[in-house]
Amino acid sequence: LFVFQAGFTLGNVVGMYLAQNYDIVVTKIEAFKKDVEAKKKPPE
Repeated sequence: LFVFQAGFTLGNVVGMYLAQNYDIVVTKIEAFKKDVEAKKKPPE
């Protein structure tokens, strides 16, 4: 039960962080995806 409680608290903290920094996180993910796509493509 304690582990579950700790996990739940951690989830809340992460959720709050994501909510506050959602735009930043999304931007970083988009940039990361573009980077991965660029690496996948063979150099022309």
